[in-house]
Amino acid sequence: MVYCAYCGKSFTRKEHLERHIPSHTNVKPHRCSACQLSFARRDLLQRHHSTFHEPRDPMEPLPGGVPTIAGRTPIACQNCANAKTGCDKRVPCSRCSEKNLPCSARFARRSSKAAVRAAQASAAFQGTLSQSPQQMSQPQTVNPSFMEVEQNGAKGDNGKSPSTIEAVINVDGQGSPKRSSPAHSHVSPTEFPSPHTRIDGLDDFMLGSDFTHGPESTYQDLLVWPDYPMELEMYPSTVPLARNDISMPAFTELSDISATSEPMTASSSRGSIHTRGTSIMSSSDFENGIKPAELAMAAPTDSSIPEFEVVIAAEGAWNLARCNPPMYTGTCPRTAIVHLECLEQKSKQEGTWSSLEKYLEHTDWDASDLASVVPLTSRTRDKMLAITQSFLHKALEIHRGGINGYPKAGYASPGDFNFIVLPPSRILEYFLRSYVRSLSVYYPLVMAGCVDPNEMLQNNQASTLLVLLMIAQGAAAMPMAEARYLSAGLTETCRISLFDIVEKDVELSADPIALRCALLFIVLGAWSGDKWLMDIAMGQRGMYMSMLKHAGMLEPQQSMIPAFNNTTSAELQWRSWLNRESQNRLVHNYVMLDQELSLFHDTAPLFAITELRCPLPGSEVLWMASTAEQWLAAVQSVYGCTANVNPQLLSAPSLTPSLHDLFQDFLSDNLSRRQGSLSPQQLRLILHPLQSLLCHLRQMLSCFSDVLSSRRNGARTVTKASTMLRLEEVQALLQKWYELTMTYHKANPNCPITRCNLVLYHLISLNAVTNFPEIERLARREGFDGSYWELSLRHKRCISQREEAIFHCGQVFRLLRLMPNNRRPSWWSAAMYRATLILWTDSISRLDPNFQTDKRENATGSTSPVAIDQVTPEDPAVIAYLWNGDGVAVLTQLDGMTVNLDKPADVLIYAVKNIESGFSSRVGDGIKRKLIALRNNWSGSVDTMGAPTT
Repeated sequence: MVYCAYCGKSFTRKEHLERHIPSHTNVKPHRCSACQLSFARRDLLQRHHSTFHEPRDPMEPLPGGVPTIAGRTPIACQNCANAKTGCDKRVPCSRCSEKNLPCSARFARRSSKAAVRAAQASAAFQGTLSQSPQQMSQPQTVNPSFMEVEQNGAKGDNGKSPSTIEAVINVDGQGSPKRSSPAHSHVSPTEFPSPHTRIDGLDDFMLGSDFTHGPESTYQDLLVWPDYPMELEMYPSTVPLARNDISMPAFTELSDISATSEPMTASSSRGSIHTRGTSIMSSSDFENGIKPAELAMAAPTDSSIPEFEVVIAAEGAWNLARCNPPMYTGTCPRTAIVHLECLEQKSKQEGTWSSLEKYLEHTDWDASDLASVVPLTSRTRDKMLAITQSFLHKALEIHRGGINGYPKAGYASPGDFNFIVLPPSRILEYFLRSYVRSLSVYYPLVMAGCVDPNEMLQNNQASTLLVLLMIAQGAAAMPMAEARYLSAGLTETCRISLFDIVEKDVELSADPIALRCALLFIVLGAWSGDKWLMDIAMGQRGMYMSMLKHAGMLEPQQSMIPAFNNTTSAELQWRSWLNRESQNRLVHNYVMLDQELSLFHDTAPLFAITELRCPLPGSEVLWMASTAEQWLAAVQSVYGCTANVNPQLLSAPSLTPSLHDLFQDFLSDNLSRRQGSLSPQQLRLILHPLQSLLCHLRQMLSCFSDVLSSRRNGARTVTKASTMLRLEEVQALLQKWYELTMTYHKANPNCPITRCNLVLYHLISLNAVTNFPEIERLARREGFDGSYWELSLRHKRCISQREEAIFHCGQVFRLLRLMPNNRRPSWWSAAMYRATLILWTDSISRLDPNFQTDKRENATGSTSPVAIDQVTPEDPAVIAYLWNGDGVAVLTQLDGMTVNLDKPADVLIYAVKNIESGFSSRVGDGIKRKLIALRNNWSGSVDTMGAPTT
């Protein structure tokens, strides 16, 4: 017996007392989703809803109201009934979700009055449809995912919209011709079709009347940022999914339409709450905004994976590749909820991963790839699924919180609960191998070159997050739509969970596993091609680097070389060395990431060379040892470490230097005292302070005027000439670095890290002879009046040494094309973009006849073509071109045809085709669209250039 604390009334059950308490407190927790009227009791809300609001289909109740499923009233689940506690009657309920208990819906034996009335209303509505003259010829129920919507038959003869959409089932297999991808494209293969047929007309159908455009409109018209307002309160709880001129029949939920190798062509009803358009824009929609003369330029988009239109619209506000007029806004796109709900909806569809399984059947593996991942056990996969489910629930709850139509628990309706179905173990293992193959080469953090997910999941939540981020990275490198959806959804899920566990346990801010998760997230987010993730990654980069610094991992340490004696255990020494070595490698992986992000975003690095005092990563032979015996033999081979050697000699700083010590020796030409030659990782780390020094000098040069000369007020005044001398000194240091790298490259010509280092070297060298932010301003036509005089002035401001800039651009193309498609770094398309824009700027300047005349008058050498993207820097033709100006620089296409640099449009086409030849990624597809838009923006003004515009 329980009693009320207010009036003393007795109750036999606790639930009855809880129902009675609101009569004293005036708390009304049950709110009607239709009129926002609150009630103290649930049954009162049900009576109000059935009396004043017309219900929808009884199988799909209004969100927030009291639902009736299958014509019966839901009751408490079995777990809550056994515990005799309150249940919110959702599936799963909040109590079962918190305790990770299996939850299933239960219903009363008798049908409720609201259900009976709703059933009668639905029967009357279906009877009205059956009497309509535009009804379908075959009345049986057809899955909408197997229909092909006829786009041209949207309206009747009288100009009025019909009551239903004319759908034709493709029985004989004949329909619109299937597009075939070129042989060199790396996209979802057509021989592995989706188990569901795509609704081709639904892309335009989902755009609505606000997105209709004629043949004269450009694609840029679809990217107007105000069309994507983010004030969520302005949207109702449900957004109609139909155009004004088309009425939708009573289909099943559109989010159930699945497409495995094609994206979801319809957004879920929940996604429309956050954005006006969360459907996918196909390549055909992209072509409609392009003029017929530009179809050749738009052809590469046919082989791209279709993308969410809200993601495409947000590309104009990227923090890199800003060659088109930006769209500044105070709000951010709701792409995160789109990715999360796409991951959730894909998990509800059968056969989602079937095309991936067929794709893997035709994948050839070498022995090193197969040995890089330990197979998943069934227990590990179940544990991973349960933890991922809780992570997804938290992410959806955060993004849905405070939005009209969503309860605080994060569920929209009892039949719309959150769950995720991970791919089969074989596909997960493939993603992990893809991570090892594509990313761990450039960020070496995989111990012994093998990932063991079974062992990692036995640790804390941070280890599980690390495995999920590895899967997301491996999926991002796979050229299929399902892998892209999985990668984006897991990245956002892990980002939220990582921040959450660090806030709950502040000691994890110094945990190497958590900081490694942060490193992997920054890499994924910065090169995701999604504005939300790109901005978050760049913003949280400084936060996690500060955690690394405050954890003391950058400080000097004792010698990394162990001192052995007769009582030393080799196993303990190995474990201790691995712990310290993993932390040092983590620090220098952050240094390499800092260098890359600052290079492509044209910002100064965050790390200072004076802070990097921890020892450099050790030899790869020691790191790849899988047992203590192998490690001990490698230590004795590398350092000569035995019991007879004086430990003081082994603790010398020359054997375990820091990056600060190494750069000091590099500046003073004292590298000979180091043991052996520099490794590729050490050479790559030296580029960090060189780039930092070059970035600061470039910022100084941008502050000097191009017209007015500075006066010397004293002996120590900084002038443009003195800054240029400092810049030449940095170029001399870059040349010395190049000679050291080529010495290693000749001994190891197939080293992928060395090729990556050379690409970074050429990009840094381009920053020494060009002003890339100024080049992007010219591409956006900022402050450009269209005259030849202004064009010549801007060219001098953008490119200071023309021949050297053209040479470095060609070498970037050459080195990137030599890399295998599945082993290229994440930023390879951005590197190609920078080289392309520099060549495009030079070709735009050649439109000035005075520019061409000045060059031809002093030309005394040969005019033979020099393929700058084919020959090496040691080639005599390149040397003659750089020193004497002999020859004409050209580019070579994939088919062997040459491209002259005097046509800006041809340069952009060359870049688009090269990006398309690599593996398809979201950031690469976005850069292709930006280059196409750049060509369209300048196509009409090139012919009219010559006089200032008024």
